[in-house]
Amino acid sequence: MIDSLLRKPGGFRNYRFQEALFPRLVFRKAWEQLQEWHSPRRADILYLQILRLAAYTLEKNVAIALELLVQNGQAWSMQEVEHLLEPEPIAVPVIETGAVELDVYDQLLGDFAHACP
Repeated sequence: MIDSLLRKPGGFRNYRFQEALFPRLVFRKAWEQLQEWHSPRRADILYLQILRLAAYTLEKNVAIALELLVQNGQAWSMQEVEHLLEPEPIAVPVIETGAVELDVYDQLLGDFAHACP
């Protein structure tokens, strides 16, 4: 449904069940802030993109990101929401490997070959 509203963003503003598209209070607050900073059409598009992000990721994580941005009170963008959802990179440990001595394996195979009749 969100994708269809994105194709016709004016439909969101006049949507009969618009209240159902605010899964948490912070989503409504975010939409209200977007209306202050953007034209009605642009605010609707940005909000619908946030809803789509919540639908394709975890709504809880999007809500947490919005909470941080809404509390700040300054204008924010969709990119900032997405950035807050990015996981912290995990440091990959450096593993040192020693030289492999294949002579040991050759000897083992030779011993095994003599043991088998």
